Amino acid sequence: METSTDDKDALWRVIASDLRGAILDGRYPPGGALPSEPELVRKYDVSRPTVRKAIETLVSEGLAYVMRGRGSFVRPMPERRAIVITDRDRPDLAAPGNHPDVQAFGWDLAQRDHETPLFTGEKTIASRDVAIMLGVRPGHPVIHRRSMWHRGHTAAIHGASARLEINSYTNADMLPDYDDPKRHAQYRKRPGFFYQSLIREHGPVRWMTLTTARIAYEDERAALGMDYAEAVLIIRRTMAHPNGHPIEVTEVKAPANRYEIGYHRELADDPDDDFTPQELSDNGIDLVI
Repeated sequence: METSTDDKDALWRVIASDLRGAILDGRYPPGGALPSEPELVRKYDVSRPTVRKAIETLVSEGLAYVMRGRGSFVRPMPERRAIVITDRDRPDLAAPGNHPDVQAFGWDLAQRDHETPLFTGEKTIASRDVAIMLGVRPGHPVIHRRSMWHRGHTAAIHGASARLEINSYTNADMLPDYDDPKRHAQYRKRPGFFYQSLIREHGPVRWMTLTTARIAYEDERAALGMDYAEAVLIIRRTMAHPNGHPIEVTEVKAPANRYEIGYHRELADDPDDDFTPQELSDNGIDLVI
C-alpha cells in the first residue's frame, strides 16, 4: 500500500518529536552525536529526505547542528545571564563613558585590538522604524549612538562571546548643541551628561520599557555571534515627556538563548537601593536597563 503525503508528513514529525524528547530529557547530552541518517532510515522505515526534514526541524529549533561528513549533534546550551529592568535611576547605556571596558581599563586600553569601534555617535536621518519610535517623520535629523558590549561585564560564556548591541536614538532637535566640539566631548566622555542635558531641558520625564523577540537578521547574527535561525531578544526603553511623546529611545539586542530578563525589585536585596557589585555578580547580571 502506498504511503500518502499526509503519512509522510506525519513520519518526519514523529522522528523530530522522538529526537526532541530524547535531547530534552538528557538521553543525548550537549555535544553528543544523534543517530545517523542510515540508522534513522532503518528504525523508522523512511526515506533519507524524511529523516533530513526531521533533523532540519531540530536545527531550526536550536536543538541540533550538522557537521558535513560527520553527522548531527546536540547543540550545547550556553549558561544564561541576566538583563535587569529597573525602576530606579536609568543608566545611559549608549554613553561611551558607561561602557564596561572603559570603566574597567580606561579609554586607551579599552579601544585597543578592536577591528570595529566599541562605540560610535553621529547625527543622521531617521529611517522609517526609527521615525516611528521617536514620533517624527522619516528623514528627520536624529542622534544615533551605538555601543557593543562583549568584554568586561559580558565575559565569554562556554567559549562564545556573550555580546550585547546597544543603540540609542534621539530627536536631534532635543540637543541642538550636540555638534558643538566642546559640548560633544562632554557628551562623549561624561557618562551622565547626555541624559542630564535631556532631562534638564525637557523634563520631567517618564520611562516606558517593552520587550520582544524575533528571529535575528543576518547583520544581527554577525554582530552578536549568533547562528542561523536563533532568536534575538530586544528590550526597548523610551524616555518620554509626561504626555508620552518620545525624547530618546534605547534599544538593547541580545541572543535570546544566552540572556533572560529579571526585575530590580524582585532580585535586589533592598529594592529601594541600586545593585551592589556583589549583587550583580551573585545574580549573574550583565546589564541594568
